[in-house]
Amino acid sequence: MNDPTADETDTDYKALYLQLRKRFEREKRIRREAEAIAERGLRELYGLNNQQKLLETIVSCANTTSSATRVIEVTLEETCQRMGFMGGVAFSRREDGTYDRINPTLCFPNTPPSRQILLAACRASRLFEPDGLAFQIKRQQKIVSWKIDPQEHAIGASLHHGLGLPVIAGGCVDVVLLFFSCKDVKAEEPIVGLCMNIGGHIARVIEREKAERKLRHDATHDALTRLPNRTLFSQTVTDVLAAWKNTDTPPAVCLIDLDHFKHINDTAGHLMGDRVLCQAAHRLTHTLAGHPAHMVARLGGDEFVILFHGTESPDEVMTITERLCDAFRRPFEMEGHHLTSTASIGLAFWSPRHESASYMLKEADHAMYESKRAGGGRVTLARPLHAA
Repeated sequence: MNDPTADETDTDYKALYLQLRKRFEREKRIRREAEAIAERGLRELYGLNNQQKLLETIVSCANTTSSATRVIEVTLEETCQRMGFMGGVAFSRREDGTYDRINPTLCFPNTPPSRQILLAACRASRLFEPDGLAFQIKRQQKIVSWKIDPQEHAIGASLHHGLGLPVIAGGCVDVVLLFFSCKDVKAEEPIVGLCMNIGGHIARVIEREKAERKLRHDATHDALTRLPNRTLFSQTVTDVLAAWKNTDTPPAVCLIDLDHFKHINDTAGHLMGDRVLCQAAHRLTHTLAGHPAHMVARLGGDEFVILFHGTESPDEVMTITERLCDAFRRPFEMEGHHLTSTASIGLAFWSPRHESASYMLKEADHAMYESKRAGGGRVTLARPLHAA
């Protein structure tokens, strides 16, 4: 006979087994979920840690250098290494607003094969087209992500995903940074926030570099005519004379003083006089446009000076100087006025007898006053002062 007590015991064990199995499966599922959450958290923490280190590196570089190029180089390398991008390239805005020039140094990895692959990826992303990616980034002034159709463009390293970062300096997109990846990348948080931070620090260096460049320019150029001033001219003469060799054509200085300029100021006014000075500067630079080895500067008032150096022979320099004199025989025409101001010119060549550049300038100055005493509008070649 069957023992009913044994059957009940078997049923209890079976129910207990099923209960324990369900509990085990539930705990196993919970453990897997917890592990997944922990792994995701660790990945996010690792990613945030990498982003933080990336930003710290860029900020440190931006604070210790005045070179925007150097900051961009560091940004390309560090972003690729810490964010998992396969490569990055930077394009600077040209005067016409386009971004179709690649700077070999602003590319990571910086090897010829890598540059070719990245350039191919840029072309495939329609970067260089009039309404392409660069235009969109410039117009929208925001971070853009995209995907290149692999069916249409077979790119080395499968760089079919990209992220474009605009660097806005002075109100316009001054630099475009492009990062390429073989994995999908989206322009969304926290990437957008990180990129905005990076762009802001690069822009800060660009603006600082531009400000420093402007300060240096203003310190060495005349505010009215925008020509080099006495300071830059003196430094340039010193450098040219230091590099000059006896076998070369000697450098020469041409001192120019406008005739009757005081009369223009007294009769037409100082504003008109300033405009005459600007036109005089234009005539000088225009006449000398075909002669690269020269420098035109304004010493002050109505005095200009030209440094000739390089390949011109003394006869060629004299011919050019006569041409300058002819250029000032035409009247200055503005607002119905016909203002006449010829040029008295003194020309002096560097010689071993000169003790310094200032001595050569003094001889040119004496020659210029000889031109004035002779009625102006002419060129006088300097003689040694002790022979004058």
